[in-house]
Amino acid sequence: MNVLGHTFVALAVGDDDPAYVLGAVLPDLAPMLNVRIDRSRLDGRVGEGVRCHIEADAVFHGLAEFRSGAAALRRDLAGRGLDRGPVRALGHAGWELLLDGALVGSAAETAYWRALGAGDSVIDAIAEPDRRRWLHFLGYRDRPPPLRYDDPTWVAERMHALLARRPRLGFPRHQLPDVARVLDSHARHVAAVAPEVLAATAEPLVRARPRPT
Repeated sequence: MNVLGHTFVALAVGDDDPAYVLGAVLPDLAPMLNVRIDRSRLDGRVGEGVRCHIEADAVFHGLAEFRSGAAALRRDLAGRGLDRGPVRALGHAGWELLLDGALVGSAAETAYWRALGAGDSVIDAIAEPDRRRWLHFLGYRDRPPPLRYDDPTWVAERMHALLARRPRLGFPRHQLPDVARVLDSHARHVAAVAPEVLAATAEPLVRARPRPT
């Protein structure tokens, strides 16, 4: 799952505390920003949110719909001539980002931006050289840019930028149109199964959450 999917799960278990939601998205958000975080220093509500993230990923990655969808995406990307590394990365993360497309403009996106209001509370857990980058990112919380996970071309460009840091996973810019076309061919199916996938991911966490007495 990606940041909006994890926000959805955090809200589904009944917790809209910004610090909790921040913890739920932080394990994905930090690598996206190239920010290193010492998770052992994340406690309280943020730490609880991180545990929500880990539990949600364990459920999501075992879902048959995700596994078959990512495999189909990998197969089509390989058919376009991409190397094995990018194919594996795009098949997995590309499907997750398309899933976030179903949540663009939803309560999950609103809660995601609100969660960044708790961003200053984790500064001590961030590696000192990366703190300026984190604080710069937090500046967006007051003027949030549009998240366009519902646009396969934007997703392809986002993945190109993220994977460029990983030589074995990156792909050349001239393959961007092919990647965008493949993502576009899968986007409608991902959107159609998104409600079922998101509900199936959240359900075990909701059941396991202690009920108030």
